[in-house]
Amino acid sequence: MAESVWFRLALPYPASLTAPGLGVLVAALAWPAGADGWKAAAAVLAGLVAWTLSEYLLHRFLLHGVEPFRAWHLAHHRNPTQPIRVPLAFSLALVIAVLGLSFALPWAESLAAPLSVGLLLGDMLQETVHQGLHAQGVLGLGLARLRAHHGHHHFVDERAAFGTLTTFWDRCFGTAPRSR
Repeated sequence: MAESVWFRLALPYPASLTAPGLGVLVAALAWPAGADGWKAAAAVLAGLVAWTLSEYLLHRFLLHGVEPFRAWHLAHHRNPTQPIRVPLAFSLALVIAVLGLSFALPWAESLAAPLSVGLLLGDMLQETVHQGLHAQGVLGLGLARLRAHHGHHHFVDERAAFGTLTTFWDRCFGTAPRSR
């Protein structure tokens, strides 16, 4: 059976930031009036941190284990110098899941929008950094270490080094590259 156009349509960076960007807009529009500034800022930061774990888990288990995501991701592994393209179906499902999950948390009603913003900004940051890790030229900002980590995943052992924004979760879950 042929895949639908939704499964084949993949947007190149920076167009791939459209779906999470719209998700940020939706969450911002749902931002509660009179939200406590410090709590909201903490929720955005918590969303960013939670994204790093989500990104690790999605990369390790979904992109390397579940079809059709595995096939899409393997195409990236086979051609890591080609422009990165994010399937629209993946982006839309992710945005809907983030917004839905955040707003379903009964204990965080006033923090759902800021938490969603943090998660979606994390997604956008991860896509931007991932693009930079594959681009030629000087990275700066300490990204050379992340490039080496990500390069290990692509060129040495695809069963290790799943983190793109951080190596923290690889160290926690034992998937960091072994020291030489």
